[in-house]
Amino acid sequence: MNLETATPPKRSILIADDHELVRQGIRAIFSAEPSWVVVGEATTGRQALAMALESKPDLVVLDVALPELNGVEVTRRIRQASSMAILIVTMHESDQIFQDALEAGANGLVLKAEAGRTLADAARAIFSSGEFISEGSRRAAGRRDLHEVDGRTLPRNPMVLTAREREVLQLLAEGQANKEVATALGISTKTAETHRAHILAKLNVHSMSELVRYAIRNSIIQA
Repeated sequence: MNLETATPPKRSILIADDHELVRQGIRAIFSAEPSWVVVGEATTGRQALAMALESKPDLVVLDVALPELNGVEVTRRIRQASSMAILIVTMHESDQIFQDALEAGANGLVLKAEAGRTLADAARAIFSSGEFISEGSRRAAGRRDLHEVDGRTLPRNPMVLTAREREVLQLLAEGQANKEVATALGISTKTAETHRAHILAKLNVHSMSELVRYAIRNSIIQA
């Protein structure tokens, strides 16, 4: 009597990166594995969050510096609603990204410089054991938890900001005015202005140029 071997279900993967060439490269890596299927591609953090919560893929691959919502914030929000696996991809060797991503609930972290040779291994490791940290990310993890703005050394602690303040911070750093921030988030302009004042005070920065530099240094936005 011949027994048919059941074909295991394919692993579904969602990719989020605002650069088309990067998405193509990541898709090509995953598409080479017969048991994996890319079920969607997002170009912004908000789109990635919505697609992830709707399609519930086995793995979400997030760039850190996504527009609208950065990858760490998307991770944090996905984790509040789901246990789906999340892999962060970043171009920066930063202890801050390493710590923030893991604190937000990411299952793994890969540097873009290593992605060509480690991305598939990272996905396999996450599917089998639930976690993967690349060698470059491990090296970054041992660095000092500080950053500088205009020569001043400041403690890294973005978690002092509320979820709404982190949203406002990203939109301000992307160049949106208070009124545009208010429209994007469905709040009043006065409330947006209040959030802005709180952000500047909490991060100990005193101008929008400093805030933008802070966002770039901490990979909230890209230069």
